Amino acid sequence: MAEQPTGLRSWIFTTDHKKIGVMYLVTALVFFVVGLLLAAVMRTENLDMARKTIIIGPYLYNVFFTIHGAAMVLFWMIPVLLGFFANYMIPLMIGAHDVAFPRLNALSYWFYVGSGLIAVCGLILPGRLDIGWTGYAPYSLVGGANTAFYVFAVHLLGASSISGAVNFITTIITLRAPGMTWGRLNLTVWGLLGAFIIQLVGVPVLAAAVTLLLFDKYLGTSFYNAFKGGNPLLYEHLFWFYGHPAVYVVALPVFGIVSDIIATFARKKIFGYTSMVIAIMLITVVGFETWVHHLFVAGTLNWSRVVFMWATIFIGVPTGIKIFNWLATLHKGSIELTAPMLYALGFISLFTIGGVTGVANGLVGFDISVHDTHWIVAHFHYVLAISMSMLIMGGIYYWFPKFTGKMYNEKLAKFAFWLTLIGAMVAFFPQFIIGYDGIPRRYWKLPVEYTPHMRIAAIFSYIAIIGFFLTLYNFLHSAMKGKPASSNPWNSKSLEWQIPSPPPFYNFEKIPVITEGPYEYGKPEGEAPKGH
Repeated sequence: MAEQPTGLRSWIFTTDHKKIGVMYLVTALVFFVVGLLLAAVMRTENLDMARKTIIIGPYLYNVFFTIHGAAMVLFWMIPVLLGFFANYMIPLMIGAHDVAFPRLNALSYWFYVGSGLIAVCGLILPGRLDIGWTGYAPYSLVGGANTAFYVFAVHLLGASSISGAVNFITTIITLRAPGMTWGRLNLTVWGLLGAFIIQLVGVPVLAAAVTLLLFDKYLGTSFYNAFKGGNPLLYEHLFWFYGHPAVYVVALPVFGIVSDIIATFARKKIFGYTSMVIAIMLITVVGFETWVHHLFVAGTLNWSRVVFMWATIFIGVPTGIKIFNWLATLHKGSIELTAPMLYALGFISLFTIGGVTGVANGLVGFDISVHDTHWIVAHFHYVLAISMSMLIMGGIYYWFPKFTGKMYNEKLAKFAFWLTLIGAMVAFFPQFIIGYDGIPRRYWKLPVEYTPHMRIAAIFSYIAIIGFFLTLYNFLHSAMKGKPASSNPWNSKSLEWQIPSPPPFYNFEKIPVITEGPYEYGKPEGEAPKGH
């Protein structure tokens, strides 16, 4: 075997999927911190609606809003799931030495870094981005905003996503160990597979949408410019054709991670494994049939509204199946309330609130009343931003001993969890009330009578943010000074826990032969785990 490089060079030039996964994690956490800090500033600006300016004015508020949204969705949640968890866990869970295309895998990470640097330039250089993370025309076609930064960042991020999708779909199909049938895959692998399929189909459409945006602004074309015969709604259709399934790019891997955590700490076989797989793949397909609910008030034809309303409601069925199966798995389980388990349960509570309000949003009559109001902000954060971010933290805690070889501080983890859950649960609830009253979102200031609502939202947002920062401190401190972890501290039956922690360079001394699935907790204690 050739001598492996050491030091910083071993990270910069690595093709080891585990190191690339860790680099994804660290980079994504940096963007997460940026997003949290921008959120704190915006919440502070909303503390008093009677004052014209507290920290930032309306222009910087729009800039902060744009970068906050992009950082949280495009540079934090999607990369940490499809970058860190996919890179680190998929080869270990399927019994592979590496991914199918190691060099393409490394290139995917550096595309992501380049995209992030361009996004940062959009924050600090002249012509700052104030067009919102969606980049809607016609606003993105006029004014001084440097739309090119937005377009180029999306292009590089899209190249990263497509590279990762090709790599991991190929890895899952071709590199599974002998005996690792489709019915023995971890649900985390199934969720990631669904997410990568969405990326492969949807990202090229988004790339086309922003390319035409670039042409309109800088080359004088008229795809979206209504003054020249274009149609700005075309951009919304192209954007949301990927933009809404992007929610499931985040959600599907999270559903798998929740399943793995609950099965491990309930010491039970996951309830309804087959129905969970069908639900994941059904969401992967039907997710592309719901984007028009973002355009119910944009002149959409009535027959189209009805069709997409029912598609939106229908996608709640496979989602509900998963929640039912998680609760059934918990029933009569030998439950251990570790930090990862608490995060999984907290996610279910937040996600259920967001999901129920999402069904309401899918109804045309109700959506017309609350569209583009603070109700949508509350729904989005319950169903995606806060709930998914919390569960990602739970997933990191769950596999923390695997990729660091150390144990985290359990007491600090639980304290941070309760801060985050309480803060998140209360912070966005007042915005349901504000939105129901019809107050538009994205406004710098609201009517003065809503100052108490926004103060409650700000104070509890600070509590949630403190909880997140305590979690990040726990990660950093434990990675450096935590107690050594055993190879399988959770006594999990999943394949990744049957090798040393951290795993060796080639993962497995020899490719294992798989004889049972990852959730076989009904076997007598002491029975040899699969692959041995």
